[in-house]
Amino acid sequence: MEHKLTGSRKSEQKSEQKSEGPYYKLLAAFLAKEIKERRYAVGSALPTERELCESFGYSRHTTREALRLLEEKGLIKRRQGSGSTVVAISPPVRYEQNIQTIDDVLQHGNATRLHVLSSEEVGAELNQYASQVVNLAETPCVLVRSIRYPRNDVRPLALVDVYVAIRSKARLRKLLDVKTAAQEIVNTVDLHKIDRIDQAFSAVNIGEAEARLLHVKAGDSAFQIVRRYYDPSGRLVVVAHSLYHGTLFTYASTLHRS
Repeated sequence: MEHKLTGSRKSEQKSEQKSEGPYYKLLAAFLAKEIKERRYAVGSALPTERELCESFGYSRHTTREALRLLEEKGLIKRRQGSGSTVVAISPPVRYEQNIQTIDDVLQHGNATRLHVLSSEEVGAELNQYASQVVNLAETPCVLVRSIRYPRNDVRPLALVDVYVAIRSKARLRKLLDVKTAAQEIVNTVDLHKIDRIDQAFSAVNIGEAEARLLHVKAGDSAFQIVRRYYDPSGRLVVVAHSLYHGTLFTYASTLHRS
């Protein structure tokens, strides 16, 4: 993408300077508009501080403050030596998950996108979740690790580990293929195949490995959700362990008088 601004876009920004307000806020507003209009796509780089200074005639301090403001709004991510990367087209709000029914849980995926990182068959000795599937479901277990992203945002929302009970070679084959694993999980927890979901919530501190995947610091707080899915016969079919980015996620529910 071309970093230099065209003459018409320079003129547009200069006309906005006539408005009242600090120059860094005017520059930030202009760049936010450019991002919203997708002149800078999510994942692309903004012009460097030096290029912005040359394009607008602003000082390095003014330009740096404008970029700081964009980062505070959640539109860009800055890294020393790497410049500024667009991470969202509009100021993101905290992602709110409002769960009232089993259908709400299963529809959660429609509001986000899932990227499968790995898939492997694991034994009961791996951890408590694998042990529950192997021992309670009395079947082999496949662990599918994924990152869940909000729509129109490149920041990871959650690290999701799904432990699936294997009852056929066809399911095993599809789950072990990272290209088909996500869809096979959806098929496994289809609304018509699930009778009950037990869920537990807690706050935890993120370990180093998980922190790297969520782009946060080790020791930061995360919102942990563990869900156990049961079929109509009462058999455990899936255990899903999710670590949600603490600053991006809100869980909501509604209580009615009995």
